[in-house]
Amino acid sequence: MKVADKMLVTVSPHLHKKDETIQRAMKDVLIALTPAAVWALVVFGFNVVYILAVSCITAALSEVVMRKIMRRKPTLSDYSAMVTAVLFAFLLPPTTPLWVVAIGAFLAVGIGKELFGGLGKNIFNPAIFARVLLWFSPLAVYTTKFVKPFFWKTSGFFTPIATSINEGAVGRVVYKTLAGNPVDIPTAATPLALLKSGKWLPDMVAGPTPVGATWLNSGGKPSFWSLFLGAKSGCIGEVCILALLIGAAYLLWRRTIDWRIPVGIIGTFFLLTLVTWHHPIYNLFSGGLFLGAFFMATDWVTSPVTRRGKWIFAVGIGATVFIMRFWSLRPEGVAIAIFLWNIGTLVIDRYIAVPKFGEVGAKVFNQLPVLPEPAPEPAKKQA
Repeated sequence: MKVADKMLVTVSPHLHKKDETIQRAMKDVLIALTPAAVWALVVFGFNVVYILAVSCITAALSEVVMRKIMRRKPTLSDYSAMVTAVLFAFLLPPTTPLWVVAIGAFLAVGIGKELFGGLGKNIFNPAIFARVLLWFSPLAVYTTKFVKPFFWKTSGFFTPIATSINEGAVGRVVYKTLAGNPVDIPTAATPLALLKSGKWLPDMVAGPTPVGATWLNSGGKPSFWSLFLGAKSGCIGEVCILALLIGAAYLLWRRTIDWRIPVGIIGTFFLLTLVTWHHPIYNLFSGGLFLGAFFMATDWVTSPVTRRGKWIFAVGIGATVFIMRFWSLRPEGVAIAIFLWNIGTLVIDRYIAVPKFGEVGAKVFNQLPVLPEPAPEPAKKQA
């Protein structure tokens, strides 16, 4: 081996505080996700608790079994499996069958995390990994059907409801209780699906919002407050922007996440929709952009460690989400965008955003890209 190869210097993450531990960071994320979970409980009923419970139990069992099989030390006490389980549940519609939730939670922790070597060695965000796999599997039919907010008013707050496929009519979606009894639940398109189809049909609820306005404006379109406060159809954890911002503010205050990534993602997406005028406010408050930007793209393991790399990573995700939403068949693209840029993280850190020796501060855009230079040959010994 050459001397230059032995002396290769790469960037490593460094912990600067005494109490900056994995357990502390994971607890912070769980605390930050609590407001969104509480609001999801209000909007979608006790189904949220069933899905969260199945996801957490399956994730814990998957981690214990996989680490036992691979003869590794147990790491359940670091709470990383619980964070993955909650984030994965947040990416699901509120009527996802519990057996599908269990399969997805195993894919997230058992495959996406443990099979890659465990926490710190996974290439992809485990929750995103499982969600993308489900999207491209036959199980996608169970995870892409959405219901109206407050649908539990017709079935009961505690009644477990699951999406099912009517065998008599192929492709027809129905909703049933765990006992198999059919339930008359109205299906609704998400705001992004409405935008994608060019329609402005109301899928919100009538009546006053908690701040006194109505959920629908005079034209029958979703109001600003209905999008911001979460009275819309969608996945469990993405509907209430206000709850996500409260959790994000806590993480930023605790310095658990780096502000550059969410600012880069949201700022890039907003500027692109504003310049091309694709309803920037509606697009910003619809879908999972805030959930992905603050809670998934900021994953310590799967995001770049340099400041310059974080900006590249964030701008790339924001631009990819814009492309996915407006030039692909899918109305949403946050999970796929993060998944794709997780692959690019290693390249960004090693080849593009390499800091100069001794470089400090926020010199973000200097000398981009910096490509690796050939290592000098060692000097020959003089005779």
